[in-house]
Amino acid sequence: MVDHLMSKHRLDALVDAVIAITMTLLVLELRLPEDTTGDLFAAIGELTPKIISWVVSFLLLAQFWRGQMQATKGLESMNLSLFHIMIAWLLLTSVIPFTSSLIGEHNENPQSHVIYAVNLIAVETVVILRNLYLKRHAALFDNADTSKAKLDMSSAISVIVAACASVAFAYLVDPEYASLAYVLMLPINRLVERLGLD
Repeated sequence: MVDHLMSKHRLDALVDAVIAITMTLLVLELRLPEDTTGDLFAAIGELTPKIISWVVSFLLLAQFWRGQMQATKGLESMNLSLFHIMIAWLLLTSVIPFTSSLIGEHNENPQSHVIYAVNLIAVETVVILRNLYLKRHAALFDNADTSKAKLDMSSAISVIVAACASVAFAYLVDPEYASLAYVLMLPINRLVERLGLD
């Protein structure tokens, strides 16, 4: 017997709210100093590290939200264990504006990339745990049918690998360009799918 806690729609509302607020907080880091005068293009150019970290983080949050919606498609209700998993995921996700701002402010420091990568790896580790939990608890789904849900691990694995690559790039090559490692997510995702590792 499944211990129902709340409907899936309440979960969707909570996820939507947290992701929307988190995405909004990201853009607050994009501001020119109050004493900026003269060449605005040059001043905006100095924001490049912040702009890159904002774009990367915004796109990652969009991917996280999409993955959550796909994983819970057909989910009828949520028990206490799934609730705890989701709260852990939202907690870690809500920290992204802070860790992203570290890269924007201290892009030349490899440690900022480590902190950001650890944040992303923690988020995706919870995603993997969530997917494994949902696969083992089909009773939470409509008619105990998990076929509607997309419970693959390829996206999570690609983010984890790209995060590790960014740290390696920060220490071995140049920390100022380490965020470019996240471009690897798409080819890694496709490779993982082809190898059937998800």
